[in-house]
Amino acid sequence: MEYKPDKHQNDPRFTENQKLNSTAESTKIIFFYVLIGFSWILFSDYVIELIFTTQEALRFAQTAKGIFYVGFTAVIFYYIIHRKIDMYAITIQDLKQAYSALDQGHKKSLTLEEKLYDLAFYDSLTGLPNKAMLEESVNMYIKEHKEDGIIGFVYFDIDEFRNINEVKGHSVGDELIKKISSTLNEVIEKPHMLARMGGDEFVLALFDFKELEKFMPTIELYFGHIRKTFMLGEDDFFITYSAGVALYPDHGSDYITLLRHADAAMSIAKSKGRDQTVIFDDEMVILIKQQTELLNQLRQAISNEEFSLHYQPILSLKDDQVIGVEALIRWMHPEKGYIPPLEFISLSEKNGFIKEITEWVFKEAMAQYENWNIKKTNFKISINLSAMMLMNDKFITNLIKWIEEHQMDCRKFNIEITETAIIDDIQKSIHVLNQLKRLGFTIALDDFGTGYSSLTYLQKLPIDTIKIDRSFISNIKEDTEEFYVLKYMIDLAHHLNLTVVAEGIETLEQANMVKKYNVDFAQGYYYCKPMPQMRVLEYFKQNPKN
Repeated sequence: MEYKPDKHQNDPRFTENQKLNSTAESTKIIFFYVLIGFSWILFSDYVIELIFTTQEALRFAQTAKGIFYVGFTAVIFYYIIHRKIDMYAITIQDLKQAYSALDQGHKKSLTLEEKLYDLAFYDSLTGLPNKAMLEESVNMYIKEHKEDGIIGFVYFDIDEFRNINEVKGHSVGDELIKKISSTLNEVIEKPHMLARMGGDEFVLALFDFKELEKFMPTIELYFGHIRKTFMLGEDDFFITYSAGVALYPDHGSDYITLLRHADAAMSIAKSKGRDQTVIFDDEMVILIKQQTELLNQLRQAISNEEFSLHYQPILSLKDDQVIGVEALIRWMHPEKGYIPPLEFISLSEKNGFIKEITEWVFKEAMAQYENWNIKKTNFKISINLSAMMLMNDKFITNLIKWIEEHQMDCRKFNIEITETAIIDDIQKSIHVLNQLKRLGFTIALDDFGTGYSSLTYLQKLPIDTIKIDRSFISNIKEDTEEFYVLKYMIDLAHHLNLTVVAEGIETLEQANMVKKYNVDFAQGYYYCKPMPQMRVLEYFKQNPKN
């Protein structure tokens, strides 16, 4: 409520300088009374004595003078007192309005403060404490219980939640998050706290947990309430969780350290197959240190020319001719020797260095293509594109700029992406892949058959080729379940006018089988191992068909 001045404030009878002061106002009234009184007595007696000469007339005049004086002063005092009372009344009214306005403003201020507090410390979707509240609570607890405090810090997320979000939509995902949060929060007793970190990630902080032998059973008891099937509309979702645990003070003396170590333990839980809880240990500290050291060395690897590309031929099964090669990055560390891509690619993705690596691979592959001076028009170099690059909003813009600067012929290159890369955001993936196609690239879906919804999205994706994962090739026998799955994949791809590449061919038996069932192309150690660029031309010379 906005404070509005009373109408009497503009009353012309009063000025701003007329402030209510009890001493000053009383003195003024007495002064005027004394002045008028003495003046009247002296002046009126003098006049009466001049006019009236008899004693009776003088008495009458004195009486009349007194009556007149009383009446006159009564009128004067009435006017003065009435004026002052008006001023007091106006002041009181203004004070009441000012108090009311201040009271309303105070209430609004409290309401706004509460809203700001909620926004700052509580999650808007679930109503749970957020990461700011969690950090403040943990730090406060540590400050107050530095000597004898114990905190069980459990960092967990929902397994395969991104797939649920993608398949069913974010609104369904949000409802699932709310149901899980509500169910778990109902069974957690104070002083323990459940906080949402964002997305599908949560932290369960167990304060003052003295009986450590009961710690893990208690966590499993809590998770038992939400490791179940949740129903949303007509859909059922069986939910599992991956969790990492860090203990105060054993695994960290502050919030940031506990969070980092619990997150590291959760990553280990996911790498072990999900749906499990892993407690942080000192070996993970060593692993973190090694990763940090490796990351620092990774940043110098390009400038030190420690990277190289090896190429594995891809053969046509119709005529055994090489129709292309897959570029595979190799890192030869000057001290540690060969470092496998699995060790540094994921690390570079997490830390944003994948952009520099991808640009280097494109540049190197283009230079090699020109050096080989290959006459075949259909020969392509396949380059793997990471999920992070595919989802980067600036990727296409930067790629176009880079292509123009280096005059790159995109028709000579094939982009390989994995199912897990596109499933995070299928619509955006389709948009980016269409842009790559318009630039002239062909697209291959790598590791086909290992993703969440291969068959669901295969028809929607603007791809040219599927590469069947080696897990479907190794140890496969005819008339087995795996064999019929493989045959179905091949037939489906051909039905959609896609070519098929079989990866990981290592034996003659596997080579004959994929050829028998109409796989178009193949690669693997049976044909040729990945080789450095200087041996590629030698390989072509040793194979006349190429």
